Amino acid sequence: MGFQLVIAEGKEAGREFLFDQSSVVIGRTPECDVILYDAGVSRRHARIFDEGAGFHIEDLGSSNGTVVNGSKVAKQALKDGDAITLGPVKFTFASVAGDTVDEPEPAPAEGGQHTRVVNASELKRSRNKGVAMLPKNVNTGEREKIERRSTQMMPVLSGPRPSAPKPPRSSRPSGPSPIVKLDAAAVEAPDSGTDLGTVKVGGAAQEQRLSAADRARLKRGGAVGAAKLFWLDASKPKRVIVAGTGGLFLLLVLALFVSVLIPPEAKKKAPEMMELLDEPMDQSYGVGDGVSYERVDQKEFDFQVKSPVEVMVVLHYQCSDLSENEVSIVVNGIDMGFAPPDTLAVNERTVELLIPSKHIKRNQVNSVIFDNVKNPPETDRWRIWNVWIEVTVLPEKDPVGLKADANERYKRGEQKWDQRDIGASNRWEAYKAFREAWLTYEALDPAERGPVYQLARDKMNEARRELDLQCNKLLLQARGEFNQGKYEAASATLDWVEKFFPTKAHPCQLRAMQERADLASTLE
Repeated sequence: MGFQLVIAEGKEAGREFLFDQSSVVIGRTPECDVILYDAGVSRRHARIFDEGAGFHIEDLGSSNGTVVNGSKVAKQALKDGDAITLGPVKFTFASVAGDTVDEPEPAPAEGGQHTRVVNASELKRSRNKGVAMLPKNVNTGEREKIERRSTQMMPVLSGPRPSAPKPPRSSRPSGPSPIVKLDAAAVEAPDSGTDLGTVKVGGAAQEQRLSAADRARLKRGGAVGAAKLFWLDASKPKRVIVAGTGGLFLLLVLALFVSVLIPPEAKKKAPEMMELLDEPMDQSYGVGDGVSYERVDQKEFDFQVKSPVEVMVVLHYQCSDLSENEVSIVVNGIDMGFAPPDTLAVNERTVELLIPSKHIKRNQVNSVIFDNVKNPPETDRWRIWNVWIEVTVLPEKDPVGLKADANERYKRGEQKWDQRDIGASNRWEAYKAFREAWLTYEALDPAERGPVYQLARDKMNEARRELDLQCNKLLLQARGEFNQGKYEAASATLDWVEKFFPTKAHPCQLRAMQERADLASTLE
């Protein structure tokens, strides 16, 4: 009782191997029975063995795992037609009765094991070791370097990537069947260029014929076996027609993939945003490399607040390439000050500008203008991005009620702050409570705010600094794991950002999304 492996996907798709030993190890080192020089295959990846009742496969602690019929397994029984995936290589498994195999005499292998290679042109050079699927024109030193290198993890940061269309099996003949007995005179040197479409059977040159046992084995292989049987029985003109039709089909599938993966809206530039929303926009404005829309001297936005009661608005934005007093911010014709100049952490910094309720036009259109007072005539670099607004409704209470609400929120912030090392979200909850207390105090007249107003503001800034540090730590950790090839760990670290920063009110969630996209683009 033996078994057969057919490479369905990989560098040598269509190649067949027949085994009669009770255990076969597949990996990337010369000690393995089947050697795969693919980057996603571990040095000792998996083992197929006979347990008496049938063949089983077990994973040998590989980096990318062993997949059977689309699912990762540690150990599993095999049946005919099972698809075994090791890294980028996919095999089709089939058991073969020992008394149906009529094979050429193999040369002894290490440890008494050998692998029968179906390809006639490689039969001589593959007897004494497993199967070394080595890239062409690779010398001995390069081969040893490939064997020693670490296994590459298969990519996981940008979500499922669409694979290229697979060529139909009928477009690539796989050589003579392992059940056909080869005449020794038919086996030529590897560089002789023998056409494996025909071999000498029984000493006479004629088109390859299949035995009844061979046909039965192919029929048991399902659709793949039926396609192979059709190919072997087809005449040369019919093969040319099938190959041409398959090539045309592949071109049509590729065109379909391109049209699906690149939607029409992505092929043209998105329209410029003119209205502020309650989430950061992914466009940038100003002068210099990387801006979505060039605006030499100013950028204007509109926003509308529909509320029956008084509200405050917090304007969020990021800015860079600014000097002192370069870009002023004007809300409804009222000068609100200047955007801050650059610092060392300019790309991580988010600016918040509080717009008091007295400057907000409820149920009307409001305007916000970022005005670069130095341009023109100069054309200095400047940039704003991640602009959005946060609307806070002021409770309809007297000063005593507002102060009570603010004090209650401040106490809740202190409780969460004391527990900040217990739960992942407690830092964020503390920051949020301190911030709500500060905003509520802002609705009071300055003479009525009291000392807790400044305490709430100081604690809010302290919590914000710790959140910024936590954000930078997570992003640096993800980048380091990615550079070490630990793609799954890097993706999991970026997922943790949502635990610490559950909303986009802090820019870390947006920065994590951008970091994930940047890391994924390096794998393309």
